[in-house]
Amino acid sequence: MRIRAFLLIALMIGGTFAMLQSYQEYEEKEFAEILTPMNAHFSSLIFTKPALAGTDSKSWIVDDPSEIESLLYFLQNYHVRKLSPGEIDPFDDVEQFSISLKDENGNTLSIIVTEDLIIQNSLLYYEIVDGPLNVDWLVQFFISNQT
Repeated sequence: MRIRAFLLIALMIGGTFAMLQSYQEYEEKEFAEILTPMNAHFSSLIFTKPALAGTDSKSWIVDDPSEIESLLYFLQNYHVRKLSPGEIDPFDDVEQFSISLKDENGNTLSIIVTEDLIIQNSLLYYEIVDGPLNVDWLVQFFISNQT
């Protein structure tokens, strides 16, 4: 009987721990925390402008380290929250303005500009939670790097 009670208590503690872990996974965190697992320096920015009424989408690459640092510095002022699978539409094919950061290992971090900023790191999606977002800076950054 004591073994059953002990196993039941262990099961309850394990369940509580798993619940806390899953809750913490979706908590707000600093932008720099999602960069840590990549463990490499970004080498290029890839800008993508969506297709507009009869025109093709346009992409261009910027390799200037100062522009990369400028974008990272801007984003470090914000906090992000991981989106749950229910909040993501995997079949959303609406094209948006995006900026992709590519590192030396070929890993990509994409920043998709929608009503709020969505950040895609591998198969994980994050959104900016503390705003308002400085859209003027973002638009100026996009325009100044357009080729």
